[in-house]
Amino acid sequence: MYDLIGDIHGHADELCQLLAKLGYAPHNGVYRHPARQVIFVGDFVDRGPKIRETLQIVRAMVDGGAARAVMGNHEYNAIAFYEKHPQGGHLRPHMPRNILQHLRTIEEFNGRELFAEWHDYIQWFKTLPLFLDLVDLRVVHACWDPRHIDFLSSVLVNGCLTDAVLLRATDRSTPEYHAIEETLKGKEITLPPGLSFHDKDQNERNKMRVRWWCNPQSCTYADYYLESIPALDPHPVDHAALPDAYHYAEETPVFFGHYWLRGTPQILRPHAVCLDYSVARGGELVAYRWSGEKVLKAENLVVAGELVANS
Repeated sequence: MYDLIGDIHGHADELCQLLAKLGYAPHNGVYRHPARQVIFVGDFVDRGPKIRETLQIVRAMVDGGAARAVMGNHEYNAIAFYEKHPQGGHLRPHMPRNILQHLRTIEEFNGRELFAEWHDYIQWFKTLPLFLDLVDLRVVHACWDPRHIDFLSSVLVNGCLTDAVLLRATDRSTPEYHAIEETLKGKEITLPPGLSFHDKDQNERNKMRVRWWCNPQSCTYADYYLESIPALDPHPVDHAALPDAYHYAEETPVFFGHYWLRGTPQILRPHAVCLDYSVARGGELVAYRWSGEKVLKAENLVVAGELVANS
């Protein structure tokens, strides 16, 4: 039995509230439940006010056997931002846009002793698998595509990055880059010429993340894209523009985060649920209390304050 918790982004206070709501209590510095275990879907760092405290809570639970966790794209980006490239510089270039994304984390671990602690967390991040397939449920940060899962299973070690895979994944021409990019950051398709939008960090984009848990055959663009494009929203998706369309149609429940959803937490599909409801943008920290059910139920969604009662 698992309690799956969405993207935290340094919001330790909300995490403590949610753990208490779920019946976890500190024992010798580790939040534990007498009969259940947490699974975190990643994105512990960046943006929020208490990143170090969040990492202390999460790592203590994982190392103490009270929780499991998968890697989020922010942990992956942090590793690449820190690790040196053999040809010079870093695996994730230290350009202004990338520095800005990590700024809150950099500020929180400022100073020699804290930087040494941060280095230790970077090494710990490398021990987090990119996905969990637990037979009766699946957990991934952004996208479960069996083709990527199969490929990554063949190159990772126990689902975790190696230095060699990490280096290859910095080359956009490699299958490692493509598989990790979509697994940790989601699927994107190019917008029609002349159309773009600005993301939550005000970067202009001409590629749109899509709802890979929806069948595009029955979708308008408003249903399928994760941002609103008024010129497209009411129109059916052009399937000719989706050369590699994939949607999750399996019956094994899949849990994920990443997408900065807003509003009342809900079940997206009978076997798919996103647990990221924008806690770092004034939203909720959300969990799903899973007890073996095949069809996911809205009443099992939990926020720090109370149960969510509608679907």
